[in-house]
Amino acid sequence: MNPSRALSFLSCGLLACSALACSSDKGGGSSGDNSPSGSEVAVSSVSGAINNTSGSSVAFYRQPKKPGAVDRVLSFLDPEGTAQAAEWSCTGGSLSPAYAGPGKDPYSFTPPSCSVTWLGGSRSFAASWSGPFTLDYGSSCNDVNAEVGKQAAGCEVTRTTGSGGDTRTVTGPDGYLRTVVHDTHGSGTGWDSSVTPAPNDDGVQTTCAAGGCASGRTVVVNGSHLTGTIAIDGDTARIWDHTVTGNVTVSNSGGDLLVSGTVTVEHNLIQVTSTTTFSGVTYSQPLCCFPTSGSVSTTFSKGPDVGKTEGLEFTSVCGESILHRADGASVALTLEHCL
Repeated sequence: MNPSRALSFLSCGLLACSALACSSDKGGGSSGDNSPSGSEVAVSSVSGAINNTSGSSVAFYRQPKKPGAVDRVLSFLDPEGTAQAAEWSCTGGSLSPAYAGPGKDPYSFTPPSCSVTWLGGSRSFAASWSGPFTLDYGSSCNDVNAEVGKQAAGCEVTRTTGSGGDTRTVTGPDGYLRTVVHDTHGSGTGWDSSVTPAPNDDGVQTTCAAGGCASGRTVVVNGSHLTGTIAIDGDTARIWDHTVTGNVTVSNSGGDLLVSGTVTVEHNLIQVTSTTTFSGVTYSQPLCCFPTSGSVSTTFSKGPDVGKTEGLEFTSVCGESILHRADGASVALTLEHCL
């Protein structure tokens, strides 16, 4: 590419970055808000729910090359391409006390801490949780496998938080600090009283199939309240306030996990309700906490986009996706939160 054309692309790219805020918070449908999309919230919740015990991590995905300025501009101008904005490396993930079966309930699970490098190595930050989740193993669980994927038939594992929730912090590619609090005490937090079943305080429950969790499992999000902020130049704005409920099934396919089911998201700040459908969405285990194949479809039942649908299409690069918004626009979206 000659220098004058590159400069032209760069100028357009700066305009694109200005319009998109160069962050992953390109959501909300056509109403113009800066909150994450219903699809992003649903996927973040399900991703955390199926990766909730020791032995799981977010990802370490090497990029084939480090993109230069023009490459990054083109990724915004051509959203059908892959953004390839983030490289994750996660370590840790601990259970206390050491697992010895249901008789030692409850356990404290501290998720892995991660480092994330944005935009081809130009910025590196940490992503971590403020504290542990509580795990309770039901009476049908065996005494030797803390990891849900290795548990016995009928085993039920319930993940909950304290009354104040657990906070996850991550700095995005724009350099701004984001926090998301996951509180499993979701009863009464949603704006939409018509949502059924109503959110409750029973946490996130995983139940192994008849052949054990190695063959399949169901995951129920009974009522997760997700709140969060973004800090920009000393000012803090609240962009997450969502109540999430849902029920998905997880099956194994050649070592990968296939997820199907529905998740309802109440957008409490802008009073929007949406339902996201998963159909054979693939999670490549154990490399990535986010889907690496397939897509989800989100339909709006309350708010300005009633009857419209958005979609989130996943790429083979961990965390990189394409959001097809309800207003018809498509943008590259880097998933940041495995909740």
